[in-house]
Amino acid sequence: MSSVNQRIRMPVTGPQLDEMLLAFYRVPRAGAVRLSDGGGPFGFDITVAIQFDFAVSAYECDGIIETGCFLGDTTEYLAHRYPELAVVTCDVVDEHSRFTRRRLADMPNVTVMTGDSATLLPEMLARFTRPIVYLDAHWYEPWPLRAELTCVERGVVCVDDFFIGHPRFASDVYNGRRCDPELVALALPELEELYVGNPYASYGVPCLQVGRRCGTAFIPRGLDGAILASSELFARVPLRPETVMPDWSSCEQAATAGLEERRT
Repeated sequence: MSSVNQRIRMPVTGPQLDEMLLAFYRVPRAGAVRLSDGGGPFGFDITVAIQFDFAVSAYECDGIIETGCFLGDTTEYLAHRYPELAVVTCDVVDEHSRFTRRRLADMPNVTVMTGDSATLLPEMLARFTRPIVYLDAHWYEPWPLRAELTCVERGVVCVDDFFIGHPRFASDVYNGRRCDPELVALALPELEELYVGNPYASYGVPCLQVGRRCGTAFIPRGLDGAILASSELFARVPLRPETVMPDWSSCEQAATAGLEERRT
């Protein structure tokens, strides 16, 4: 088991954090009609929003792509949080994409498409040179994730509902195949590593999602992975010669010790 090194680069703070929180918590949670996490941007997990924000800023992303918008909770957040960036999203269910299109009709930076994400991704990717690609199309057969991963040659990929090896965080399973590092390794046999969100990083704000939380994976494609390695928000997962998951128990002990030290 690998240990998660302590790193010094901190997430967004000060006025920028205030702007993020305002955008995040103002979004109506339409996804509550069906989603087990109650809906909201990124499953109502502010730590994922902070991880995502770091990637957008650090890699100077020039656009945002989302697959599987459902009713547009995350899409609305992204549109308000990054008004200077184009946000292109899609859903395979026409009812979902039509709802999201009407919901965000007053947001000129949003384009909502209908169709299979793996088929649409080449067209979506052609709009940008360094996009961040949020893959959340995890409901219907066939499961598009492996095909989606192979589409992205340059950009930062963020996979939702991902197995990070921590008991607090859920992940998706389809026909016995878990959304995990092994799946990524099968889809991208040349990939040597990926990064998962670190639950023990210093986010500066509490997570108010007390129900279902999911892991996230970040995969730089054609970009420098050292940028993610420089931040405490992420933990490296080697894929070659074998997958090595983070040792979260050592992180928990370090975080507990740090909390006790601050109290004394």
